[in-house]
Order: sequence, then structure tokens, then C-alpha cells
Amino acid sequence: MTDKELVARFFKEGYENRNFSFVLDCMAETYMDHSPAGARSNRDAVNILTAVAGFFGEMQVEMLDNFAENGMVATRVRYTAVHTGEYQGIPATGRRITFEALENFKVADGKIVESWGYWPDDAIRRMLTE
Repeated sequence: MTDKELVARFFKEGYENRNFSFVLDCMAETYMDHSPAGARSNRDAVNILTAVAGFFGEMQVEMLDNFAENGMVATRVRYTAVHTGEYQGIPATGRRITFEALENFKVADGKIVESWGYWPDDAIRRMLTE
């Protein structure tokens, strides 16, 4: 599997299929997330994905861009989901929302070892409250 394929599969398996065994296998045990979520291991990453599944159901992920060079993979991803649980203090609304995020990954020896990315939290909050 190429680095690009690995990252694309991470999104599908982690967010859509909730295949957390795959996530544990595709990420290094010492995985480091440089986003505000701040995972410090592959198990932390699974805990974050589990939390996301709790507040956003029916998650669908569309890979809009996926570029790889020298062990780095840059992505632009569109998420679509239903707000099913409390998110940043906002009770479940049942609203279907769509947003895009840019996320970058470092891959070494066939494993995701680091990532950088941010969800557009302000835009998500507006979609849930307006």
C-alpha cells in the first residue's frame, strides 16, 4: 500500500467504518498528533475517533485531494455527518453538516507517525447553532 493509499484508508476505516483495529495497525504506537486534539499514541487516536463517532453519526468522508512526497501526505477532506451528540457544549441537533479540513501526515515504514490538521470548529459551531 502506498503512503497515499494508507492515509485514504485511514479516513475510510477510522471515520466511516469505525474499524479501530485497522487504525491501531496503520499508526505507530508512538503516533504524535500536532492538532488541538493532541493524540500521543495510536490508542489516543482511537479514543479521539471514538469520541467523534459519539457526536457525529453517519460520518462520510470524501478525499478531495491527496498528495504524497518524501513520506509526507497532504489531504483535503470533506466530512458529512449528522450531529448526534454533544459537541463543544452544543447538544445534539440532528442536523446534517458538511465541512472540509486540511490534514497532513508523515508516514514511515508503512505507518502513520505524525499528523497536523484542524477542523473548522468555528464554522461547525455556526452550522449547529444558526
